[in-house]
Amino acid sequence: MLKCQKMGGVKKGWVRQFVVVCDFKLFLYDISPDRNALPSVYVSQVLDMRDEEFSVSSVRDSDVIHATKKDIPCIFRITTSLLEPPGLRNHTLMLADTESEKTKWVVALSELHRILKKNNLPNTTIFRAKELLDNTLALIKNVMSGAIIDPDRLVIGTEEGLFCLDLDRSEIARVGEGKKIYLLEYVTEEQLIVVLSGKQRHVRLVPVRALDGDEVEWIKVAETKGCITLTTGIVRRSPLTYCLCVAIKKQNTSQIIIYEITRTKTRHKRIRELMLSCHAQTLQILSEGRFCVGYPSGFSIYSILGDHHPISLVHSENTLLGFLTYSAVDALRCIELPRGEFLLVFHTLAVYVDSQGRKSRDREIMYPAVPTAVSYCEGYLLVYSETHIDVFDCTTGDWLQTLNVKRARPLNTSGSLTSCIINDMPHVIFLSNLHQRELLNLTPLDSSGRQMTKPRRRFSLREGNRAIRPTDRRSKMISAPTNFNHISHMGPGNGIQIQRLLDLPTTLETADQQHTGHHSSSHLHSSQQRLYSPAIQTSSKPAPLPPRHPPSDTRRLSSHISRNSGYSPHNGSTSSRRGPAPPRPTATPPSLPRTPVDQVDSESVHLRSHTPLSLGSIASLHDKEHTSGGSPRHSIASNNSSNPSTPPSPAHDHGSSSYDS
Repeated sequence: MLKCQKMGGVKKGWVRQFVVVCDFKLFLYDISPDRNALPSVYVSQVLDMRDEEFSVSSVRDSDVIHATKKDIPCIFRITTSLLEPPGLRNHTLMLADTESEKTKWVVALSELHRILKKNNLPNTTIFRAKELLDNTLALIKNVMSGAIIDPDRLVIGTEEGLFCLDLDRSEIARVGEGKKIYLLEYVTEEQLIVVLSGKQRHVRLVPVRALDGDEVEWIKVAETKGCITLTTGIVRRSPLTYCLCVAIKKQNTSQIIIYEITRTKTRHKRIRELMLSCHAQTLQILSEGRFCVGYPSGFSIYSILGDHHPISLVHSENTLLGFLTYSAVDALRCIELPRGEFLLVFHTLAVYVDSQGRKSRDREIMYPAVPTAVSYCEGYLLVYSETHIDVFDCTTGDWLQTLNVKRARPLNTSGSLTSCIINDMPHVIFLSNLHQRELLNLTPLDSSGRQMTKPRRRFSLREGNRAIRPTDRRSKMISAPTNFNHISHMGPGNGIQIQRLLDLPTTLETADQQHTGHHSSSHLHSSQQRLYSPAIQTSSKPAPLPPRHPPSDTRRLSSHISRNSGYSPHNGSTSSRRGPAPPRPTATPPSLPRTPVDQVDSESVHLRSHTPLSLGSIASLHDKEHTSGGSPRHSIASNNSSNPSTPPSPAHDHGSSSYDS
């Protein structure tokens, strides 16, 4: 029997614990302060000797600054891994009654660990916790859900709304309205984010285009008010079709509605509905067009299309049925295994059954601590508790690993994104599977693509529309679409790609101010006089060359081209609206007014000396032009013409530019 530090550290005091060493693990059980109290049946903490960083040592005065001097000789420390990177360790302090007893514990545990290493037992480490967000971001205190979009992006749902994290830029941007986000699911093949949000817990569908700052309308699924939980999955393989399954709370029942995810404007189509006589607690999409509903003390399988009768996975002949019915155990998850077997995860234990609900194995999975949540990731069951996460192999039922992460809670169904408390501070961590491909790029790189010496990331919160920082940084080199003289027609081909339209200083601002006030030609004439006034003439400077792009911009540029060149309603309906036009550059290169002859000469030199603009910039420029409406702005043209006119285009009345001519 030993004393262990309380959750807040030594300054919070010590608590008596019963310590058991078994299977190269230390099990710590709390003991009530009562005189004749027995240890709890649930473990308080598990310390795994197979951990790569496991060690036992005495402490110094500096290690336990809040301990009394007479206790320091009796204290020893057990160290295990915690976060890698940034290399944080989990330290558990133990207080023995005497110094000699402490020495016995240190020697015994060190010798046991040496034997473990000598026998070269197989390494059962599956997951490694990596730091994703720390307490420098205030919004993670209220994080509730998350989803991985691609290796460089993820979204998190908080009480303040939905946020997108750019790992390559170390930036966070708000997406959409500030509604409370309870649950997130991302359907990769459909480029669609399913969101459970708002006080009334409605389900909304968010096209992934919204993460790029476009004004994309969130599609509200009207019948889903009061949603309890939801899930997505494949309903058929040929053609590949996904479905959305929603459980809605009624007074004493639950309503299950199944939608097919389509590529129409509404992105969903209702295909089936059923009622349950109890409250649904969990939903999973299974193979062969089936789905499973978990409710207190049981699970049932239904056909998505309704062509089969439901099957209870807890058979009436199952001896477990009486126990489950008597105690009304919560259903946490159903895991489909090969050869028609299922692992039913309840709050007290997990059992193996066949497709008819009969017990298929005598072996059961018992949890060492009271579970607060569970998740399933690539064949492994993760059971969360107040002090740690236990990892079980679903196929064999073996207990493989313990992660000493306190107050952990999964943010997605796989548990790869997890919130926890480290050193009394909130964190969001990524559980990386050491035997699978990395889902996130967590290694910070500098502008040259080299790994940074300081691995800890510091994210900056950027408010407002993400279009303020364009995806293609070369778009800063050109102006927004404005009115200009039509010199000559250039059809599709390389010609349109090498045009470079640069705004003159103060011209656009002056023109915009005059346009909003009134449209008289006298104001336009005065703006031209100010343009040619000697007081504002400056020496000409060449336009800067496009900057080099880091590797991450190549991916964003290609996605930007695909979005603008092939717009379709199922990839992000904007309700007949395009995204806002890109902002004008904050500083434009100054230039002198030139004669038409000088202009032609300079343009010929300019076309030979500079590289062509990217298709992404032109596509973006062409795409944003449609938002200007039917009345073009009367401004000084970017080609320095003294007589601005509307480009001769048959679609001019509809707000089109000369690119359409």
